[in-house]
Amino acid sequence: MRVRAGRTNISIPILPALAIFAIVLGVFLSMRLGRVDASAIGIRVNNLTGNITLRLEPGSFFYNSLYEDYYQIDKTQKTLQMRSETAEDVRIKTRDGADVRLDVEVNYRLLLEEPTILQRVIPESGVDKVVTRGDHRGAANQVLEAYQHKWIRDYSRSIVRYIFGQLSTEEFYESSKRTEKARESEKELNRLLHQHGIDVTKVVPDKFRFYEEYELKIREKKEANQEAEKQQDLARAAVEDQKRQEVEATKNAEVEIEKIKGTLERDRIEAEAEAIKIQKTAEAYAIKTKIDAEARYYQAEREAKGMLAKAKAEAEALQNLVNALAGEGGRNLVLRELADKLRNASIEGVPYATSSLIQKVSVDNEAAARAAAARTQNSGGTNR
Repeated sequence: MRVRAGRTNISIPILPALAIFAIVLGVFLSMRLGRVDASAIGIRVNNLTGNITLRLEPGSFFYNSLYEDYYQIDKTQKTLQMRSETAEDVRIKTRDGADVRLDVEVNYRLLLEEPTILQRVIPESGVDKVVTRGDHRGAANQVLEAYQHKWIRDYSRSIVRYIFGQLSTEEFYESSKRTEKARESEKELNRLLHQHGIDVTKVVPDKFRFYEEYELKIREKKEANQEAEKQQDLARAAVEDQKRQEVEATKNAEVEIEKIKGTLERDRIEAEAEAIKIQKTAEAYAIKTKIDAEARYYQAEREAKGMLAKAKAEAEALQNLVNALAGEGGRNLVLRELADKLRNASIEGVPYATSSLIQKVSVDNEAAARAAAARTQNSGGTNR
């Protein structure tokens, strides 16, 4: 094949050109658009080198289908249902030998750890889907991831059978015991399955069934136990009521005692207050009496001093009078007083005579004065 370019003729081999064109066209036609969903992880497998690449985040990319394969593995949480409706319930033998059938659900998901997926999940389980067939009881077909089909069902049934088999028949009726064993089952399953890239998030025990005749005996025993517990509860209630009454009686007695104590304390305080009042009143009376006595004493003293001074003054006056009367002046003073008395005196008499001779009456003034002085002197001597 010749191609003219200007004045130059170029010779191109037709077969190699067609081969190159076919290769380019084949590469172009083999390009594929891969998409990673939010609920999955993407796996690219290079068939030439055997290299495996993970894409954990959602998005789109191109790959060549000539030498690469692309797979997706669901990473959402899944539930393994083992129920009697699908003949998948777990048959358990309790530690006391009873047979029980348990419906249980196991919630699990893929561990999103790139080393675990590359080194354990893909090499051990592969990336192909597994389709399970339903049975005559109505179970539907299921499309499972390879790791789900290989690990989760068998491990879950075995661990649930072993852990719940540690319960006795009576303990199976206690929800707290079943819940406790469910938590133990979760721990044991994770211990075994984490290394295979599976995380068990929840084990949920549901309905359980014993054989009919065995359930009847268990029911009768349970009713008897319930009646015994009822009687025990009544007895405990009676004891508690008695304790309550004793406590109430004790409290009431304590209240009454406190009331009596309060009354006695109040009476004591009132008595002390009354005693203090009486004491203060007595002290006030004593102080008042003392003050009054002191006042009366002071007044009496003043009066006595006044009387003494008056008596002294009177005595001095009398002494002065005596002194004055002791001399000639006193005699003259007496005579003057007598004269004053006689000035207004009247003398009455009836004249008589022993003789028939007519006589004249006359008054001797000097004799009268001497008589008056004598009487006065006699009177003064008598007073002394």
